[in-house]
Amino acid sequence: MALPESIDASLSFADAKGQLDEWGPQLAEHYYNATITYFDRLTDEVWIFGVKPDEGPVSFVPGTYASLGLGYWEPRCDDALEADIDAKWSKLVRRSYSVSTPMFTSDDYHADHGTADLARCDDLDDIEIYAVLVRPEEDFVPGLTPRLALKDVGDRLFMGRKMAGRYTAEAVTDPTTPLVFLSTGTGEAPNLAMIVELLRTGHTGPIVSAVTARHWSDLVYHDKNLALAERFPNYTYLAIPTREPDVEKRYIQDVVRTEFTPDALGIELDPARVHVFVCGNPDMIGLPDESGDALVYPETTGVVELLVERGFKLDKRRDPGNIHFEEFW
Repeated sequence: MALPESIDASLSFADAKGQLDEWGPQLAEHYYNATITYFDRLTDEVWIFGVKPDEGPVSFVPGTYASLGLGYWEPRCDDALEADIDAKWSKLVRRSYSVSTPMFTSDDYHADHGTADLARCDDLDDIEIYAVLVRPEEDFVPGLTPRLALKDVGDRLFMGRKMAGRYTAEAVTDPTTPLVFLSTGTGEAPNLAMIVELLRTGHTGPIVSAVTARHWSDLVYHDKNLALAERFPNYTYLAIPTREPDVEKRYIQDVVRTEFTPDALGIELDPARVHVFVCGNPDMIGLPDESGDALVYPETTGVVELLVERGFKLDKRRDPGNIHFEEFW
C-alpha cells in the first residue's frame, strides 16, 4: 500500500518528528480501519477493550485470533524506542490477539437468564480484546502495548479482518465430553470464548477452567466466571492468584498434579474421555523438543509433560490428539 505522496518516509524518525502533527493524521487515515468502542483499565497494566471494524459486523470462531496494529509514529507511554525505528516509523506494528468475550450481554448477569444473555461470536458490532502492558527489557522493546496504553474510546487503529488459528473446540463433537481449560493471564481470553459458546449451544458435560494470574485484580473475569458457575452446574471455575500473601502459592502444574480428581473437582483426567485446552505462558505449557529421536521436555515441568505421562496426546495438524495448546509469545 503506497503512502501519501506528501509523506517522506525516507527521513529518520528524529527528522520526521517535526512533521508528525501533520503526517500522523494522514498515516492514520491511510492505515486504520477500526475504532475503539470501550476501554476498561482494570489496572495500570491490564485492559479490556472493544474494537469495531469499519466494514460492518464481524464474526469469529471462538479460540481464534485477530491482528491489531498501531503506527510506529504513534507516541508511547515509555521512553523506549525500537532500534530500527528510522526504517519503519511510517509503518504499522502489529500483534495477534486471541479474541475474548464479554461473556454476558446484560449487566444483571447474576440473575439466571439461562443461555439467553450469553455473548455470541457472530454478527457482532465489535470484538473484545484482553491485553496486558508489556514493558521494555534489556534485549526487547515491545511495540504495540506501550502505544495502546495511550489510547481511549473513539481512537483509531488497524484490525485485520481475517481471524486465524487452530486453537478451537472443533474437536469437541460430543456435548457430554468432559473439558478442561487451563490458562495463565491473557491466555484466558480464547478459553473463555470457547467456554461461553459451548455453554450457549448446549454442552452438558463437565467444564473446568483453572486460571492463574499474579493478583486477584489481574483475574479480570473473576466475577463473571463466578456468575457463570452459579448458573451452569456443569461449569467449575478455579481462580489461582500466585502472589497474594493470604493465598497458598501454586501453579497450574500443581493443580494438574493434585486437584483433578473426582473428589477435588468432580473430574478425573481420563485420556479416553477428556479434552484439555492449554493457553498462556510457554513455561506453563512446556512443549517438548521433537527434533531428535525422542521427546525432550523443558527443565521446568510443564502441563504437557504431566498430561502425556497420564496418557494424553498432543493435538497436531496431521495427528489429532486431546491436548490443544496455544502459546503466548
